[in-house]
Amino acid sequence: MSLFSRFSSSAPKAPAALAAAPAPASAPTAVATAPAADPAGIHDVFVARQPIFDERDRLFAYELLYRSGTTQNFANGVSADQMCTDTVIHALLSIGLSPLTGGTLAFVNMTRDFLLSGQYQLFEPKSVVIELLESVEPEPEVIAACTELRRRGYTLALDDFVNAPGYEPLIRLAQIIKLDVLNKSEAEVKRAADDLRKYGVRLLAERVETAEVRDMCRRHGYTLFQGYYYSRPQIVSHRELSVEHSTMVRLLNLLEDQKAGDAEIENAFKGDPSLSYKLLRIANSAAFGGRDVTSIGFALRMVGRAVLHRWLTVLLVSSVASNSGIGHELVLAALVRARLAELVGERTGRRSQMGPLFLVGLFSLLDALLRMPMQGILERMAIAQDVKDALLTRSGPYAGTLALVEAQERGDWSAVVDAAESVALTPAQVSGLYTEALAWAGERTSSWR
Repeated sequence: MSLFSRFSSSAPKAPAALAAAPAPASAPTAVATAPAADPAGIHDVFVARQPIFDERDRLFAYELLYRSGTTQNFANGVSADQMCTDTVIHALLSIGLSPLTGGTLAFVNMTRDFLLSGQYQLFEPKSVVIELLESVEPEPEVIAACTELRRRGYTLALDDFVNAPGYEPLIRLAQIIKLDVLNKSEAEVKRAADDLRKYGVRLLAERVETAEVRDMCRRHGYTLFQGYYYSRPQIVSHRELSVEHSTMVRLLNLLEDQKAGDAEIENAFKGDPSLSYKLLRIANSAAFGGRDVTSIGFALRMVGRAVLHRWLTVLLVSSVASNSGIGHELVLAALVRARLAELVGERTGRRSQMGPLFLVGLFSLLDALLRMPMQGILERMAIAQDVKDALLTRSGPYAGTLALVEAQERGDWSAVVDAAESVALTPAQVSGLYTEALAWAGERTSSWR
């Protein structure tokens, strides 16, 4: 065999992503189990990134790697497909590609199934390098998928590559080939480069641990470098909404989108059996005549988008209530704020603003409930800018009502006087509305205790 052994000189080696034991200091970066959700249904997500440099020691890209925590560097029965899925989701939806890479390229590992399903199309072609894992064999389906990948403008890299029989079609499609140079002799490094030079590919030396190895690879035509000599993988963490919460946020955005059709909303509900069941219960309730509703689509049309939006916002907030006493009290406070803000809007003749005011009050404690920055939460939600302004900067047309609600809640009577005057109410009127809001919220949370 003219190039490096595929994984070792004597026997096949398990892919680094599936290594079952802690990796030694010189080994390729490894991965571990999926992050565990905390009691509030929120979990931290992690993605490691390891820089890749060019021959002039300039940053070229980051390789994104699965991680389950800030310290774990081993696998625990997690499949390569699951690692790819989690890394893609976190890179695109949780942390975001730009914060991870700062605008440089991202090397994203792909398994055979990910390649054949076209999942790489979630990324912009110019933002990523699709790195085909060493476990992917050069089958006809794989060759066809890589040809389509190149046709779409993506860059293809081959990981831990070996020029075994049958791999030439993949070499011709690849633009970058990664070669593991750890513990390789200069003769081996040179032979690999000589064998690949005719294909015009760019060679990336990975697991470079010393300046001497880097310089040796440079001499033989390697132009990209990655390894502990430059940097160990840096783990980036981010607090993310649970899957259930993310589904509700997506539905809220669809309900706000005038371009979203009923069928699209119906399909979103169908994807979550729990929410579908709750929707049918709402539609079958006495408030809607207690009619027998057996269709999700019919239930949606009966309830209406405005009512559904309000229901989902309450459900999103209340979904953490049963997890702890603190969560229960925060949800109760959020419901009181929402109802009080709504009543203030009604009492002051701003009926058209009652919906947004309810949302402002309800979401004003969302950062404490979900233990995430308010900015990060609102970036995911298609809500009116005036609502965002009230929540983020306490500005805009709803800010005065929110200030009144918060002052009443904390018993800051001098602030209540000033805030009530700004919306043309007396402190006594606000007190009466507050009592009404307490009763309303109490009725809706009584079953949680």
